[in-house]
Amino acid sequence: MTTQLLALPETKPMHGYYVPTFHAPSSLPSKEKLPTGCHGLAVSEETYWKVYYEGSGELYYDGNYEWNNGILEEKGMSRYQVTEMSDWLVMALREYFNTHPIAKIVCSGTFGFGLQLKGGTVIRKPDVAVVLNSNSRELKGADSSYKGVFDLCIEALSDSDNREVKKDTIQKKREYAEARIKEYYLLDDKNRMAFYRLNKWGEYEEIEGEIIQSSVLPGFQFRKSDLFRRPTSEEMAEDEVYQGYVLPLYQEKKQELDEVKDELVIQREKTEQERQDKEVALQRAEHERQDKEQERHDKEVALQRAEQERQAKEVALQRAEQERQAKEVALQRAELLATKLRELGIAPESVL
Repeated sequence: MTTQLLALPETKPMHGYYVPTFHAPSSLPSKEKLPTGCHGLAVSEETYWKVYYEGSGELYYDGNYEWNNGILEEKGMSRYQVTEMSDWLVMALREYFNTHPIAKIVCSGTFGFGLQLKGGTVIRKPDVAVVLNSNSRELKGADSSYKGVFDLCIEALSDSDNREVKKDTIQKKREYAEARIKEYYLLDDKNRMAFYRLNKWGEYEEIEGEIIQSSVLPGFQFRKSDLFRRPTSEEMAEDEVYQGYVLPLYQEKKQELDEVKDELVIQREKTEQERQDKEVALQRAEHERQDKEQERHDKEVALQRAEQERQAKEVALQRAEQERQAKEVALQRAELLATKLRELGIAPESVL
């Protein structure tokens, strides 16, 4: 990514990261002194570091240059989509370093380091770089360049022309492998995106699969598709791919909240069950009451029927008694009549 450098960058530590800040010069040289089109210009390494790396001294330049064995190479521009990918990946790295403070990150595209290669010396400015705390060369807060070899480099592909594409996909890949940079990520919104890991033979082998897992940063991983989607930290904290390092406090609080919610659900279900049990108990009690009421009613009806039967029997007995008495009276009358007939000398049998 090209940056119009007009002054000396200064690095300042911020939460374990080194981010360059620029101070505007008090005065600029006249327009005639501004060199243009310096790509391909042959300069010494001393001149590069003095003039073209930071823009110090009396000369200012119109580009962001790397140095390839005596020749200036301007860093090309990346498309907005690709820079967004790089920014999201930096965000993910920062989340990782918040929970795993094992390294420092440089994400300026202007912070360089030298590579001593078989064909000479080159000075590169990766868009993003990581230095492990275990690296033999410490990255210090006062450094404006790194004196060692980065452990991980990330380049947002510059494709303003074929030269830039070849530099990122072929040249830098070869250089980084020779310098034994453990991992190299090449970001692109087309089919040139790739992720490499240094094998035991000192060669880059591509990291396959949808989920890229770093061996330099244990536990750091991300989905390639998320470089396009770019989920938020909160979304990542909900994703099992990122839960190992993204917003652990958020996850902890969310887990506590989920536990409280679960407890409330359990309590609500328990309360509802108790309500239902009470309602069932009340229904049973009501049924029992109704059954007892029915039983009482049935007994009352039975008693009424028994009383009616008793009364009916009593009436029948009264009638039978009345009939008996009537028959007895009739017999008495018949005997009295028979007696009177006999007194009159009449045989009762002759009359009957």
